[in-house]
Amino acid sequence: MMEAFDPRSIINGGMLKQFSGQTVSIMVRVESVAGSTLLASSTDNHKLKINLPGELCATDGAWVEVIGVPHGADTIRAKEVIEFGGEKIDFDKDGYNGLSHLINNVKAFYRSG
Repeated sequence: MMEAFDPRSIINGGMLKQFSGQTVSIMVRVESVAGSTLLASSTDNHKLKINLPGELCATDGAWVEVIGVPHGADTIRAKEVIEFGGEKIDFDKDGYNGLSHLINNVKAFYRSG
């Protein structure tokens, strides 16, 4: 039997506090990894501290997707971290920020029919 998909919101760093206690997905750029702590920058340049579920082998400058639960404006308890090919990836930060704002601002419109 497959596990149910855990619904989550796609956000950027500026939205963390708004989604505190909910499962989110956020793209971040690795600044450093020390044990079970990842220090990273969000696509909108917020500095974040991420408590990892296990070891992470991502290099400084790499982009990763963090799926987890935010606590406050700058901390996330990660459930999963997905690596995206190291520091050489050409990630569209502006596109991601636009996407995160769009999908979080039109939810009510689509729910109301």
